[in-house]
Amino acid sequence: MEYDSDQIPSFFICPISLEVMKDPVTLSTGMTFDRESIHRWLFVYGRTTCPITKQPLLDLSLTPNSTLLRLIHQWHATHSSSSSSSSSSSKHANIVPRTNSTSNITIPTFDPSILPKLIQEVKQHETPIKSLKRIKSLITENDANRRCMEEAGLLLVISSFISEILLFIPQRLCSNYYSLMMPIEEALNILHLLKPPPDVLKKVAEDREGELIRALAAILQRGSYQSRFVSTLLLKSVFMVVDPKYKSELDLEFFDAVVEILKDQNSSTRATMGALSILIEVIAPNLVKAVEAGVVGVLIELLAESEERRSNELMLGVLEMVCSRAEGRSEFASHAAGVAVVVGKILTVSAAASELGVKVLWHVCGLSAREAVVKEMAEVGGVVRLCMVVQAECSRKTKERAERILGLHFKAWSKSPCFPNLVTFT
Repeated sequence: MEYDSDQIPSFFICPISLEVMKDPVTLSTGMTFDRESIHRWLFVYGRTTCPITKQPLLDLSLTPNSTLLRLIHQWHATHSSSSSSSSSSSKHANIVPRTNSTSNITIPTFDPSILPKLIQEVKQHETPIKSLKRIKSLITENDANRRCMEEAGLLLVISSFISEILLFIPQRLCSNYYSLMMPIEEALNILHLLKPPPDVLKKVAEDREGELIRALAAILQRGSYQSRFVSTLLLKSVFMVVDPKYKSELDLEFFDAVVEILKDQNSSTRATMGALSILIEVIAPNLVKAVEAGVVGVLIELLAESEERRSNELMLGVLEMVCSRAEGRSEFASHAAGVAVVVGKILTVSAAASELGVKVLWHVCGLSAREAVVKEMAEVGGVVRLCMVVQAECSRKTKERAERILGLHFKAWSKSPCFPNLVTFT
């Protein structure tokens, strides 16, 4: 049976797969994962550290967590009936389910008078975990609760809370990992659940000269797996609305972190797509840093394996922007599979992917094209593919760009037996 992700207790979710655990097992570090996911982490990918704490694992034994498994089974049984969930919220103090009988619009299911106390506890860092969990629980109950929290200014409070704590992480991360990261993870989940409208998100993200952006970037670089995942989703939304100046102030370490997410074979599809969306938004003013972080190589390797339309389009979009600069073209041309992979995506994925693929080839096969790249185009079928583009139902600009590439290197390619006599150049 499918469940709304907001209904699932967070400790039922495997930190690696982000799905409800079927066979929970615990590592020597005390962290629990689904057996299949942690087995792949340890014995397929050969990792020797805990995915969450990053501590070295001297003991690779996996201890079944029978108590958690029993709780998961009980939860499944309880939620298998749709009628069983309707009365759950009334069991909590200060929560009173109510509905507007005239308009049938759900209104907050809790007494709003408790909000100031919860917010004050978060501001003063008093029992933050307890308060944050309580806030998250209320938000997940319905949209009316979420809107009430937003109107109370919770978004700014939570973002400030994250930023203030992160000021101490470089000095205290090793000795106080759990005491620091556990409340941060809860706060990140709350930010994600609040789903603020673009204008509100822009205001909060740009507050104090982009303090929240710097905090989320720091988490992306040195946070736990779960916190990096949520930070990726948050930054994706933030960079779509903030002023361009906040996108140009990112450092090399930020791009190193994004590349690591893309390289991580345990990353979920949402995390990968989030990282690609971030690159689309911020790479233009940071091309040199992105290239230095290795974004070209990892994108080529991901493209070679990916069959999903949207991810292919995003990756080709990033490559097209990177290859608009000499540094990016040089990195692309030096990769053994670069040309072949992009050629393989033209006319096989989507119209958008074909257009972007031809743009990439225009950048690398233009006036400053390396002789080796020109030769490789013929060897991997790139010339034939461009001739097909000219004859296919592509956009006029894509056809024109393909013709220009063919025209530039007509003398070199026309001597090749691979060059079809399909296009006449004047």
